[in-house]
Amino acid sequence: MKKYLIIALASLALLSACRESEDAITPSGNYSPIRGGFPQGDSKYDSIINDIKNEFGVYLLYKDVTEADLNREWVSTGTGDIYVAGSEEERDAPSWNLPEEQLPYYVNYFKEDIFPNIGKEFANSAFPVKIYMIDNLRTEPRDFGDESDEEVGGTDTDPRKMLMKGTFDCWAISFTDEMMNSSEAEYTLKQQRCMLIIELIKNLDKKNELGSPDEFWAGFNFNDTMDIKKPESAKYKYKLGFVDMINDNFGTGQRKQVWVESYFTSTSYWEKSNKNYNLFTTYIKNIMWLTPEEFEQRYPSSLYPMIHEKRDIVIDYMMKRHGVDLVKISYGKNK
Repeated sequence: MKKYLIIALASLALLSACRESEDAITPSGNYSPIRGGFPQGDSKYDSIINDIKNEFGVYLLYKDVTEADLNREWVSTGTGDIYVAGSEEERDAPSWNLPEEQLPYYVNYFKEDIFPNIGKEFANSAFPVKIYMIDNLRTEPRDFGDESDEEVGGTDTDPRKMLMKGTFDCWAISFTDEMMNSSEAEYTLKQQRCMLIIELIKNLDKKNELGSPDEFWAGFNFNDTMDIKKPESAKYKYKLGFVDMINDNFGTGQRKQVWVESYFTSTSYWEKSNKNYNLFTTYIKNIMWLTPEEFEQRYPSSLYPMIHEKRDIVIDYMMKRHGVDLVKISYGKNK
């Protein structure tokens, strides 16, 4: 086990401190190279991929993805879970490619559902350098061989993954056939769109670059006793400006519910500085998920004017500060 700890520490020491100074084709430090040149093909979708790279600085990759690419971040020796991709028959192949027939879905997802809704500076700060678009992304236990003093098995109860977030140079994204071909494709696209963008916003927040306007926080009393069940009460949660919580995965993956059922799941929701249930990001998720018409239906402006005042502040701030159009995200490409 000591060997893995040494490798982990060495890898962390090599981490590059500045994305802008790195060449993603021939990188230094801990950045993995792009093998075979870029773009990786010569179809019209490769042309779109190249346009996205030129405008937003993000490399969308779908060929020659290896196990090493997906596991550049140190894996806990406590679980041994690693990321793999491809079909079961392709498990031991040297690398994995996205099936050709799936490429249009992935590229159109980024072209139509993600990049039209965000600014260039936001993309450069919030996105990793590379996004691997791969089929059947999942986790499985790592085999430590004879060097392990004890039997180590994976603890992941939901091995199929939609998104892998790395802390070095890449993320990976994977859609199931059901997501791509379902009769509810528009709804699943909305889930996927909101899920990825909130992860990008959280990424920006971790770098202390998200921020929030002081006027948003004015009027909230985090020490006040509220009523979460009786709309007729003067202390009813909506009247005090508190919107409902939404899960970060927007119902994708193993946890299918979009809304957090009870405010009591985390009392830290009411703390201004809390990073998990921060009220500002909770407003962001509500605005992304609900179209203006749906927002009005859930929180009628005639009854809860404070919520609509704060909604307008959040929309304006995210657009002017980060170039993120939350209302357009809620509508998708249909608006």
